[in-house]
Amino acid sequence: MDLEDLIKNISGDLEKLITTKTVIGDPIQAGNKTIVPITKVSFGFGGGGSTDANKKETASDFGGGGGAGAKLDPIGFLVVSDEEVRLLRISEKTDLGILIENAPEIMERLKRKKTNQKEKKEDQSSVDEH
Repeated sequence: MDLEDLIKNISGDLEKLITTKTVIGDPIQAGNKTIVPITKVSFGFGGGGSTDANKKETASDFGGGGGAGAKLDPIGFLVVSDEEVRLLRISEKTDLGILIENAPEIMERLKRKKTNQKEKKEDQSSVDEH
């Protein structure tokens, strides 16, 4: 197997995994509404190989490897009824997510505030002593 065959095998396997059904899920009937899950798909693959430059190239002299990965992120639901079609997005920025994302900055601000309060208290104490 040469490098071209290796890449074809990897990309072919990914193609089998990632279909339109992966992005647009199977419809779910809920009363008079049909709900269709929508997913964002990200994927990548790579491969590499080498042969011994000092030897005559044969298939058995090739050494190579490859890999692939995929990530599925649900992004929303398409809700279809007799009256309307709506896209309900799943928010990437939840309150908890925002809090966790900003935790280091919040902690730094709290430390500065505590330090400032301590310094003010010490300054006030030295003014009171005089």
